[in-house]
Amino acid sequence: MMDYRTGLLLLTVCWAGVDGQTLTESEPVTKRPGESHRLTCTASGFTFSSQWMAWVRQAPGKGLEWIALIHPTSSSYIYYSESVKGRFTISRENNRQQVSLQMNSLTAVDSAVYYCARYSDGYFDYWGKGTQVAVTSATATVTAPTVFPLMQCGSGTGGTVTLGCLATGFAPSALTYGWSEKGVGLPLTDFIQYPPIQKNNLYQGVSQIQVSRADWDAKKEFTCTVTHQAGTAQSDFKKPEVEYRDPTLKVLASISSGDSETYLSCWASDFSPAEYEIKWLTINNQEITTKIHEMKTLPLERKDENGTLLYSVAHILTMNSSDPTLNIPVTCLFEGKGEKGPSNKNKTITITKCYDDPPPTQSCGSTGCPEADADVNILNPSMEDMLLHHKGTVTCSVKINKPSLDKISWQSETGNPILDAIPTTNLKGRTGVFNADLTITYEEWVKGTKFVCNVEHEEWMEPVKTPYQRVNGGTTQRPSVFMLPPLEHTKKETVTLTCLVKDFYPKYVFVAWLVDDQETGLQYNTTSPIENQGSYSAYGQLTLSLEQWNDNDTVFSCVVYHESMVKTGTKAIVRSIGHRTFERTNLVNLNMNIPDTCNPRN
Repeated sequence: MMDYRTGLLLLTVCWAGVDGQTLTESEPVTKRPGESHRLTCTASGFTFSSQWMAWVRQAPGKGLEWIALIHPTSSSYIYYSESVKGRFTISRENNRQQVSLQMNSLTAVDSAVYYCARYSDGYFDYWGKGTQVAVTSATATVTAPTVFPLMQCGSGTGGTVTLGCLATGFAPSALTYGWSEKGVGLPLTDFIQYPPIQKNNLYQGVSQIQVSRADWDAKKEFTCTVTHQAGTAQSDFKKPEVEYRDPTLKVLASISSGDSETYLSCWASDFSPAEYEIKWLTINNQEITTKIHEMKTLPLERKDENGTLLYSVAHILTMNSSDPTLNIPVTCLFEGKGEKGPSNKNKTITITKCYDDPPPTQSCGSTGCPEADADVNILNPSMEDMLLHHKGTVTCSVKINKPSLDKISWQSETGNPILDAIPTTNLKGRTGVFNADLTITYEEWVKGTKFVCNVEHEEWMEPVKTPYQRVNGGTTQRPSVFMLPPLEHTKKETVTLTCLVKDFYPKYVFVAWLVDDQETGLQYNTTSPIENQGSYSAYGQLTLSLEQWNDNDTVFSCVVYHESMVKTGTKAIVRSIGHRTFERTNLVNLNMNIPDTCNPRN
């Protein structure tokens, strides 16, 4: 029964509030070295007098540390970790359903978030929310926190929505979170509070909660309240109002130079929400079903000057030119969603032959021959390629709206062709999206070497030149990497592992996950880096099943890659975690100085 006495450990936790079983701890506190303090935890919802109880703590940037355990009824069975033995005393009052921790001769290393937990069958199954204890001799200036709301990107899936409450720039570190639903008296208790992290004598912390998707969609409002020595701050959460906006439609048609294929393009831009369908219709609103090829792009997102999220898509149809649609009106029908129900918009074009050099007697039709019209977009190399494989691909993606272009190619800054970059040709009379790829080395990318994408047309005096260059500036800063306590989603029977990568510069980072040092097929993602006072932070998350997490022989590793480590000869930074059982510990929190691996979106 003594195998669980260990220094650092991370555990899967079942947070208080499930099935009415709760553990409520005392308020946060700031103490000076040598002083004493008593923590109290009150239980409800289970038979307290028949359960082992424990105290566990987590210092900033470190793993969980078990420190004390007490038998349900006998004072003969009390255990302490070596770090607190002789200074801390655990006790309980079963008639009051309370367990206490008397802490004497406090030192700076005792600064941590303290959790009371119920011990059952080899693991801790119910936890309190945690109490922050800060031990410091400094007479630091008391600074109030600034609170920011965090909401998940996109609609997500499942029956819950995750909300986050970020508190930054506060001191001292003692701080608590509270969540509530507006207009409802009772507080929400099923949330997580992570230990604060220190930066430049100030702290930042975060709390997470999952709310019912039905409540969120019903526009119920939620509030996060942060309590600190310098005062109370709060942030409100409400599902953003849906902006309904009809698209701008652009319809184009062309025929290949050999007259064998007809191309129809329908571009719907700046509409909202992203619920739509695009159809092609001919006379009597008959849908076109004969086609050689059909391409539908995924919605591209952008925000307008008011912050409204707008979407744009393209629908491209290739047909045989012998199809009877030639020389008759063709309509692009956009079926979207309006504030009061379905909202449809359409635009019609007549497919007309057009020749590069029409004979004098040949007309190009009432619409005339279209002029070349193209949009150029430079796609960055992936962070995985650059930071892990030390070379990547920059793509010059050209959307040809009106024919006809001649060539898409890459040049150096001085105008010399890049021989290794194969140009894209045979574009006459064609519409659609065409790409020209350029392979660049890690050294070229880091130095900010400039390259130019050339889009050429024989009738243009000068090609359209679009440069690519990584913007540099600032001092390279190595990231700090922390493995946060795992989050169990009981309804989904999944566990989310979170790797916090913070205080790095520049913003380019790649986070990968390994399972037993092998590449994983599990779902993982990384948030886009967030800038804060000249450096960046990001979260990498891995989602796995509860069964996979409970496998005691499996270790999950977060691997972070950043150019600061390349300069020092270090390959990556690795943080590892595994499930902790009563008999043995295979969970570790390592700093192996090997490079870190979302980007979900590079």
